[in-house]
Amino acid sequence: MSFLDDLLKMLTQPAQTPGAISGVPPLAPSVSIPLGTGYSAAGDEYTARQKIVQFMRSQLGKPYKLGIEIPSKKETWATCWDCSELVEAAYRLAGHPIADGARFQFATTQPIRVPKPADLFFLWSDKLNYIGHVMAATGCGTVLHAVGGRGVVEDPVSMWEHHIRGRGWRRHVDFARGPEERV
Repeated sequence: MSFLDDLLKMLTQPAQTPGAISGVPPLAPSVSIPLGTGYSAAGDEYTARQKIVQFMRSQLGKPYKLGIEIPSKKETWATCWDCSELVEAAYRLAGHPIADGARFQFATTQPIRVPKPADLFFLWSDKLNYIGHVMAATGCGTVLHAVGGRGVVEDPVSMWEHHIRGRGWRRHVDFARGPEERV
């Protein structure tokens, strides 16, 4: 038998005791992994992103209240929001906890170039001298956020993306960031 014949035989037959095929021990014990389980990391991320956007959209029209804290499991009962609490609740409900407060959300996310649904855009606050506002992309040219005097709204991305106080798009660390998206 030639080397190629031995190799083909090793690849097509179940693992045998060491040295049983032409005196060559197997490289590692064989492991059987069932195929077709349906698990997809990309699918899980897509689902989480959709849950975040859907929850935020379900809150449209609710009033703004600076500094509001909504306890876990009470998100759907909330009657008002501030920007970071809305983001925190949406991410928590989707199974991806995020920091409390826009400046901490900014600090714990990764910069990206092109947003996907649920990616976050931040604004600087001259009054506070740190990040003071957060909003989430919907994936269809709009952002969702809670704003003083307007409540929870959906605005065109173009209204904010080039704003003088804009500090760019960022992504939750649980979500994949391809090389083309790194800043």
